[in-house]
Amino acid sequence: MKKLRILVICALLVGTASGCTLLYPNWGKPTDRPSPSDTSTPSPTDTDSGKPTPTPTNKGEAVVEILDAYVDTQFGVLQVVAQVTNFSEDGGKCTATFNGGGKTVSVTGNAESNAANTQCSPIEISLSGLPKGSGVVTVTYDSSTKHGVSSSSAVTIQ
Repeated sequence: MKKLRILVICALLVGTASGCTLLYPNWGKPTDRPSPSDTSTPSPTDTDSGKPTPTPTNKGEAVVEILDAYVDTQFGVLQVVAQVTNFSEDGGKCTATFNGGGKTVSVTGNAESNAANTQCSPIEISLSGLPKGSGVVTVTYDSSTKHGVSSSSAVTIQ
């Protein structure tokens, strides 16, 4: 009886641990978060216009949602977290664009599929060179089959 109880407890523990994988399939996978020494990471680019890119007619619509856009003064970055809510796919790119004080800066990061949506990797825009005061952030998603632009999210650079 004691061996049966131990066997049942072990089976429950294994089932509980594997259940986490079912709820979040990318748990434990390394992220593609760039490090300061990563030379393949795209750098921020200044652009002349803060106008969103029009949706190409041959691509489906991506519904992009900014989950959080905040200034992290301790690390000197504007952190942007976003997702695409109407499908799940790998291989797309998310571009966060800051527009404020006459300056526009964009940074692109990877996106990956999740069980029910597509998650943008957290995107960090360096605060150095950004003007102090109010601005807005938008996120554009683009892949070989889908394209979309989020609504603007207000941020304040102190």
